[in-house]
Amino acid sequence: MARRKNYKRRRIILGNTLSLIRENGLDNVSFQMIAEKSGISKSLLQSYYPYKAKLIDDVVRNILNTLDGEVKKLNYRDGDKVCARTKAFIYTIAKLGIYDQGLKRIITEVFSSNETLDIWSGMLNGWIKENQIFDSSFFDLNDVQHGIAFVVTGAGRLFYDRKEFDLNAEQLADYATSSLMYSFLHSAPKQIDQALKDGHEIISVIDIKDIHHAIDTMFDEDKEIVC
Repeated sequence: MARRKNYKRRRIILGNTLSLIRENGLDNVSFQMIAEKSGISKSLLQSYYPYKAKLIDDVVRNILNTLDGEVKKLNYRDGDKVCARTKAFIYTIAKLGIYDQGLKRIITEVFSSNETLDIWSGMLNGWIKENQIFDSSFFDLNDVQHGIAFVVTGAGRLFYDRKEFDLNAEQLADYATSSLMYSFLHSAPKQIDQALKDGHEIISVIDIKDIHHAIDTMFDEDKEIVC
């Protein structure tokens, strides 16, 4: 019973944290705000999450899992197909940032400094390794790690300045995916072209409203979460 109660409370904390950072931005959310919104004391909150970084990490991992699950419904993971799914994944993040002002605030803040880019690059690499997104029988995982760090920085800057460069979400995803494949995964031009084409097929059937709803409801009681 104690474990179930612990899990339920973590779900509430994570949901309220996401809500607050969408409203206020990452830097403007304190432990005290999260505790008050969750109906608990700050000391009790810190018994679950001693550090804000761990709390944000759990929120991010659930966002990534939710997005990956939604994209995976439309594509299977096999060899080069993971690169097509990578394009769809990047596209989806960009579209959500355009579609939802709260998520846009989070994404923009993430891409606003080298420090936050490094932190989120580390989170993303940890999540990729944990979930074995890239099969080691197909890819050198060290190259993948370096490539993800590069893509997060490059795609982040492009998203941040996308109006200046007149880029839409798919163009941004194409640049990021082709850079990852060519420079770090050592893919041939033909493989890159095919991955971008397959990725286009995936995103052509994506309903951003459905994915947005999945993010909105990912901490509901009937959803499986990681924490």
